[in-house]
Amino acid sequence: MLWFLVVLLGVGTEAVTPGIKMKITLKGLDYGKQIGMEFLKFALLQLPIPDFRGSYSVPLVGQVEYAVTGFQVKTIDLGESLVAFAPSSRIKLSMGPAEAQVDGHWSVKVSLIHDSGTFKLSVGDMMLAVLVEVGWDGAGRLVVSPAGCSCLIGHLGITFHGGASWLYNIFTGALEHPLRQEFGNKLCKEIQNAVEALERKLQAIPESSHISSVADLDYSLVAPPLITEQNIELDLKGEFYSRLGHKEAPVPPAPFSLWEQNDCMLLLAFSDFVANSAAFVYYGAGALSWNLTDSTVPKKFPIHINTKIFKGLAPELLKRFPDTPMALQLFARRPPRLQTQPGTLQLLLPGAVQAYVLPNGTSAVPVFLLHVDAEASAQVFISGKNIGASLKLTNVSLTLAHSDVGPFLVDRMETLLYVALKSAILPRINRLFGHCH
Repeated sequence: MLWFLVVLLGVGTEAVTPGIKMKITLKGLDYGKQIGMEFLKFALLQLPIPDFRGSYSVPLVGQVEYAVTGFQVKTIDLGESLVAFAPSSRIKLSMGPAEAQVDGHWSVKVSLIHDSGTFKLSVGDMMLAVLVEVGWDGAGRLVVSPAGCSCLIGHLGITFHGGASWLYNIFTGALEHPLRQEFGNKLCKEIQNAVEALERKLQAIPESSHISSVADLDYSLVAPPLITEQNIELDLKGEFYSRLGHKEAPVPPAPFSLWEQNDCMLLLAFSDFVANSAAFVYYGAGALSWNLTDSTVPKKFPIHINTKIFKGLAPELLKRFPDTPMALQLFARRPPRLQTQPGTLQLLLPGAVQAYVLPNGTSAVPVFLLHVDAEASAQVFISGKNIGASLKLTNVSLTLAHSDVGPFLVDRMETLLYVALKSAILPRINRLFGHCH
C-alpha cells in the first residue's frame, strides 16, 4: 500500500562520507503516487471487513439479534490524492473525498423467527490521512513505521434487501455508528499492517550485492535520510570490497553535494571514490591483467604477435629471435585513478607491458618490460533518454623499465602507440559509449 517508499530501498554505525547520493523530489514522489493509487485501489477492493453481530431492543417487538456478514467492496473511487514530504522525517498521504459501495448478507432473529437477505452499504465523503516515519537503524538500513492515520466518513448508509427488509430498513440508523467506526478503524489497521510488512522487507534487504567473483558493492546507508519539503536525500556508502576480505580503500571519499534540480524525479550522483574503490579491489585481486598472443588476435587482423612487429624498434630482438611468436602481458602497475573536475572526468592509467618470446619447445623467455602511463579525459552527456560519454586521450608516456635484448627505441614506439590509441582504439570506444542508454 505504501508504494512510494519502495524507491527508497537504499540500504555504518556512525555517519561517514558517502560515495553515492540519491535524491527523490516531489515530482518523483508524485509520479510514484500515480502508480501507487492504482495499487491502493486494488488493495481496498480486497479489504477484509469483519462480520458484525449484536442485538438491540425494539419497542413492541422485543430483543432483536442481528448479524451482518460477507462484506465485499464492489466499487471504490478514491477522489483526489496528495503525497508530500513532511520535515524532518515523515511522508504524508491524504486522499478524498472517496466513495465506496459494499455488498453483504444480513440475518436477524426475533424470538423464534429467523430472516435473512442481502444489503448494500454506501460510504461517501471519506477523508483519509496517513503519516509514515522514515529513518534508519544506525546499521545501514532504512526504517519505516506508522506515525498516524485518521479516517473520517462523512456519509454511511445501509439498505437491506430480501425477507422483511422493509421492516429492518426502519432501524438501519442503529447500525450506522458502529459500522462507520469499525470501517475507519479497519482501514487504518490495514495501512499500519502494510507499513509493518514493508519494514520487514526493508530489514531483509542485504546491505551489499555481489558484483562479480572478485568484488561486492556496499550500498548501506551511512546517515539518516534527510527530508525537506521538496525532497528526500539518501547517503549511501558506495564502496567496493574484495570478496576475499573486507579492506578499506586507501583514499576515503571526499564530501560532495547534489545540485538542486526539482524538475527531475530522481537525482543520483557518484563520487570518484566509487570507481577508485573498485579499481583498488580489482587491482589487489590481480584482475587488471591481460595476456595477448597471436591466438587471441582475430585471424583477419593484419598484424601478428611475433618479433616482426618490433622491427626497427628493438633490432637485437629480431636478430636473436627471427620471426618468433610472442606473448604480451598487459597489466596495471598501480590501481587506475579517476579524478572528478568541473565538467569532466580525468582518468589516470599506470600500466605496463611485459614481452615474452615463445621459441618452439621451450618455455617463455622474457625480453623487455615497458611502463605505459596514459591519461584521458571523459565528458558525460545526455541526449534525450540516452546517456553517453566521450573519451579524449590527453597524454601517453612510454618508459623502458628493463630489456634483455639491448636498446629499444622508446620514442618511436611511444609515437606509434599514441597514434594507434587516438586514431583507432578511442574512436571505437567512443562509438560504443555514444550509444549507451
